Order: sequence, then C-alpha cells, then structure tokens
Amino acid sequence: MIPYATILTQPYGYRSSDVASYRERIIQEVSQTDCEWILWNCSLSIAHRGARASIPMPPHIPAHVVCICMNGSPLYWRKAWLLAALARWNDRLPAARFLPYDLLPVDPSLTMHLHAAHNPPYQKELEYILPILSATRMRESAASPEGTLSFKPSRQPAVSILMSIHNMKDTLGWSIRSVLAQSAENWELLIGDDGSEDESLEEACTIQDGRIRVMSQSRNRGKAIMMNRLLAEAKGHYILELDGDDWLAPETVALLSDALDKNPEGRVATGRYGCWERTRQLGPLWRRNADSGKLYTEWSPSFNRSHEHGHPLVPRMYRKSSLIAIGGWWNREDRFGRIFEDIDLTARLLKHSSPVRVDALLYHRVIYGNSTSQRNRSLFEAWYQETMRG
Repeated sequence: MIPYATILTQPYGYRSSDVASYRERIIQEVSQTDCEWILWNCSLSIAHRGARASIPMPPHIPAHVVCICMNGSPLYWRKAWLLAALARWNDRLPAARFLPYDLLPVDPSLTMHLHAAHNPPYQKELEYILPILSATRMRESAASPEGTLSFKPSRQPAVSILMSIHNMKDTLGWSIRSVLAQSAENWELLIGDDGSEDESLEEACTIQDGRIRVMSQSRNRGKAIMMNRLLAEAKGHYILELDGDDWLAPETVALLSDALDKNPEGRVATGRYGCWERTRQLGPLWRRNADSGKLYTEWSPSFNRSHEHGHPLVPRMYRKSSLIAIGGWWNREDRFGRIFEDIDLTARLLKHSSPVRVDALLYHRVIYGNSTSQRNRSLFEAWYQETMRG
C-alpha cells in the first residue's frame, strides 16, 4: 500500500479571507509531512468522516498523475504538485470547501479517475459551481506568457452587465468570476460602488480585464440611482442585472441575448434560477430550482395583491432601448426608493407584455437574513399602496 498523509484541517466560511486562511493552513500542514501523497477532500472530511478507510489508494499510479479523483471528487494529491498549486492559487470561491476542486489540473491526463458506490456530498452545489471553476481555469491557462489576459473591450458589446454594490467584498469576487466564465465573450461588466464602507471597491478593481469598468460614489444613495448611472455608461444593446452576492451560469449571456435577438418585440428575457441559502460555516447551500417568469406572464393588480412580499423577476436581461423609454429605475432616495426597485421597474416595463422565457437555469440567487430584500419584506404592502396604486 502506498503511504499517504491525511489533511485534518477543516474548511470554514464563505469570505475570501476565510478561503485565504484555509489555504495557508493547508500549505502548512502539507509541508510538515514526509509522505509523497496527500489525502485531502473538503466535502469528504465533513460529511463522510468514517469513509476514509473504505477508499484505499490504487496499487499502481502512473508517474505523471498528480491527482486521483473518486466519482469526480478530488481525493489524493501528489505532495509536490499540490504545494506548487496552492502557492500559485489566488482566486475567488463561494466557500472554502471548494478549494480542492479549483486546484484540479487543467490537463486531464494528469488526473486519475476512480469510482465508488457513494457520490461526493454537496453534489447539487458542485453541479452548478464546477462549470465556472473549469471555464475560468481554462481562461487563465490561455493568458499570455506575461500573465496578462488577451480579452480586450469591444467598441460595441452585445450585453452590458450592470452591478451596483454596497459592502459586498466577501461575495463580489465570485460574482465577477461567474461573468468571466461566460461562454459568450462579447460583454462588458460595469460595477458601481455605492459608497461602500468595506473593501468592495478594491475587490472590484482586483481583476484586470478590459471589459470591466468600475465606478464609485462616496455617499451611499441607493441601488436605483447607481443603476441609472451605470445605464448611462452602458454600450450594449442589452442590459443584464447581476447582484454582487449572486452569480451567473456560464450560458446566461448567450441564451438570454439570443432569446431577445429572436423576439424583437420582447422587452425583457428571463429564465429559471437556483435559490441558495447562505450559511456562515459552509457558504451557499442549494435549496431549490425556481421560475419567477411564470408569475409575470400577465402583470395585473391581482398579481401584486396575491404576492404580499413581492417577488422580483430573476434573471433579468432588458432591451436597453426599452429601459431608456421608461426612464430607467425609480430615481429617489427616500425609504421606498431603496427597496423593491426591480419589481417597480419590471411592472412598468411589462405593463402590456410578458417576458421572453428561456427554459434553463441561468442565475443563482443567494438568500440570507440580513440582505436588503429580506429585511424589508414586511414593507411590501405599504410600498405597493404608495407606488403601484399611487
């Protein structure tokens, strides 16, 4: 049997600092062992502590193999290669527990695959996170020898992705990474920092890509005002909203823009979204597949009355000309000007039409108790009476 050392350090948290701290502890632990091979798997160590003994090392490992996966989950690592990969790694993840998946070799020949009766835990989460990891690792490997990325801004991007942020340094990096993972490359990302009091602005400026533009204002004035500012700067025919604590599926830009291309009268395109719950220890956990587009097939007062807490259309790709025609977002700074901005905008935009719907899961929405939408759910009735009924 080939000897190996087992990593005991457990992943914790969803913040970029949590991931960085976990990485440093893993480097320290791996450096202290004399074994050539390391047994390390975040999800296995949390949910299947007793399963290690039933997963023996394969008796014969080709010399070029550096990682051994079990049912797609990385499990055994060649020590020297792992240390080098950890030393190079500097990216963003939705939680620390996904770090080993982000270190998988881009060259598939370096990985050996085994199969067992059990599947790795968090299978649903991995289904939606692994494609982003894979796409961005491949993108990084295509960088020039100087380490710069080859993508340059287009004079006329097809899609402008608008993101208004306020104190989102812990989740913003992963949201941006999901944009970089898009299969369609003719986009621009406009990030507006709305008076953040943390390092959100610094985080927004971390990634060097000519398609990303960052703006800021010193005073927090609310999402609607920042979105109108970003809209004025947008060059794309279509506008896609993205919150700084959510993320996109890799096909989102391609499928939604194609849907609007094929429906020239359509004002908004949408699809299905994944609903996640944020936890302090494990980060986002999968909850359900949702389709808010079904609720918007006909906009009417009865719709609003039957949904007391309100439900935004998710995702939302607008035709830019339609947004401009209705004057954009509700541009006011009182308490009702800072909540349910997207429901108001969608109501006005779809007053006499329905959204173009794509039957695919294209957006990932993370719910947590301290978010603006969750804190203000009880105000929907009062907001509705003042804004929708005048």
